[in-house]
Amino acid sequence: MSMLKPSPRQKRLVMLREKARHLGIRVTLTSQQLDPGLKLEGAAYRWLRPADAPAMPGYLCLLRCEEGRQRGALWTDGWERVRGAPELLTEAQRQLLDHFLTLLPADAHAVEWGSATLSFWWHERGDTGLLEVLHPVVQAMLAEPVRPVPRPNLSNRLAGGS
Repeated sequence: MSMLKPSPRQKRLVMLREKARHLGIRVTLTSQQLDPGLKLEGAAYRWLRPADAPAMPGYLCLLRCEEGRQRGALWTDGWERVRGAPELLTEAQRQLLDHFLTLLPADAHAVEWGSATLSFWWHERGDTGLLEVLHPVVQAMLAEPVRPVPRPNLSNRLAGGS
């Protein structure tokens, strides 16, 4: 009979995921292949960008730096950028992202920020209080105006330029 009873960790995960769902955070338990030999595993907690908010003009992926192994350019203390260009963020977005990174637990190992979502990957060793702290920060990040996408100058092409 004790085999059917949930363990304390399973109970905590249920509470954590219920809190996430209550806050509108989507939890996925799938792995994501970034590159050959680079796979994100664990739970991804995803905040969706509001439908009326402008989409970010790119994609950014940060990984927690592993001792003795660096895959990308150093972003900030303990985090490296493996995908995306820093120029796609405004200064306000950069500051909010850096603040967000300081709030993440030690078992968080990846952050993705794209046109539709902001996600962080972790091994779910925290509690519901963490989500209550992160949620308003992410909401501010997603509400922040985005850098405009540069558009090609069509007037030069119409005037005979190439």
